[in-house]
Amino acid sequence: MITDTLTNLVANLATGTAKSVHDKFGFRALNDFELESMYRGDWMARKVIDLPVSDMLRPWRSWQADNRQIEVIEDAERRHQIRAKLKQAFEWARLYGGSVMIIGAEVGAPDKPLELSRIGKGGLKYLRVLPRRMITPMDRNLDPISPLYGEPAYYTISSAVTGSVEIHPSRVIRFIGKARPDFDTNVECWGDSLLQVVYDALHAAALSHTGIAELIHEAKIDVIKVKNLGTMLSTDDGTKILLKRFQNASMLKSINNTLLLETEEEHSRTQTSFTGLPDTLMAFMQVVAGAADMPVTRLLGTAPKGLNATGEGDLKNYWDMLDGLRQDELRPKLELLDQILWRDAMGAVPKDAFFTFNPLAQMTASEKADLAKKKAETAQIYAGMGIMPEEALAEGIVNGLIEDETFPGLEAAIEEAVGPDGDLIPEHKTEKQEIEVEHAKAELRSAKNGPKGQPKATDRAAPGPADGGIRDQLTDDAEWLCQVYSELDARQRDGGGAV
Repeated sequence: MITDTLTNLVANLATGTAKSVHDKFGFRALNDFELESMYRGDWMARKVIDLPVSDMLRPWRSWQADNRQIEVIEDAERRHQIRAKLKQAFEWARLYGGSVMIIGAEVGAPDKPLELSRIGKGGLKYLRVLPRRMITPMDRNLDPISPLYGEPAYYTISSAVTGSVEIHPSRVIRFIGKARPDFDTNVECWGDSLLQVVYDALHAAALSHTGIAELIHEAKIDVIKVKNLGTMLSTDDGTKILLKRFQNASMLKSINNTLLLETEEEHSRTQTSFTGLPDTLMAFMQVVAGAADMPVTRLLGTAPKGLNATGEGDLKNYWDMLDGLRQDELRPKLELLDQILWRDAMGAVPKDAFFTFNPLAQMTASEKADLAKKKAETAQIYAGMGIMPEEALAEGIVNGLIEDETFPGLEAAIEEAVGPDGDLIPEHKTEKQEIEVEHAKAELRSAKNGPKGQPKATDRAAPGPADGGIRDQLTDDAEWLCQVYSELDARQRDGGGAV
């Protein structure tokens, strides 16, 4: 037999008599009662379940669409409590191994496929979140070309009022805890609870915490040596006398901090050392954090400790992990919900509307100010380079300021100033300016065709569009008008040309 294991007969490594040969991994599935006891009774277990979900959903998302459309979809999100229900569904999936969100759209019977195109305005009546034990998957779909391959063919919900109700899987959004590898035997298609994965780490940390807490009661022990102690304890009367004697001694010590003893009695004190226990407890906490894929500072809610410690690396890895969950698990569910929400709110889905997730890491006020300054300097450089139209650059800058919330209330202030459909930078001269230009041109033509014998005005063509943009064009027009009016005034003073 050929093996690739390190074997050492002298050291008893990997041989038939080595102790490690008999080590095996075992699996004990936790039932719902144990999971709920951990979640309700242990603060670390609750944070392992809830905190990543809260961190993932807290920044939420930003819509890229028309302002009116954004207002409508955000109102639909609030009305149906999308964030709160997603949070509940993800938490129950992490706790129990699975949960569902039932789509209550009044299109067809519950046991028939949901046709999204038939959902009209106001067609979404409810979204209901249930843990896995309240809904039963039935008959796994084993059609390899089906989009629902490997998932239940339908679900049943039992109720004392309505009896058993069948629900088509297209009306159910599934949330899975930790995916299971036993696809062929996992007939219900649920996952494992996250607490199942971190159980050993949580149990060891809770045990160490409890053990250290118990040591506090024995931090100081008084030891008194009594002559003939065994003889006195051998009788009931002797035991009562001994207990009464030291109860009184303890009471006297509490009153005046003086311990009274017989000459043949000896007193000493034993004190428990707590040196190294905080490091031991922290080591168990780090194991829990590693098992839950969370930074210790996030789990404990503390600041990084140590010289030059910032914790930025750990937090960055944590944000990257959550961002992966947003893209892989949250986005597909939101895209399906959005198809329903848009139709419920407007009756149709806009073609150009899309969303992006907001950054997970939150900047401080100083960091936001520095970023805003850098963006302003960059925008100034782009404007000086002239590589894009001023109107497009201005709209991009304003959109960025609104999305970054650099100036709260900026969008409303702009709409109040220029109107909902107004331009930040006018593309053309105002009507008054155009009238003035045409009037000046007419006066100039009259001056050039004045009475015989009088000099004609110098022929000047109105300037064309300036290369420097609309502001430069308006400046040139103003200078041209000044020249025209100056010449007309001069002709009137010299003898009355036609005005």
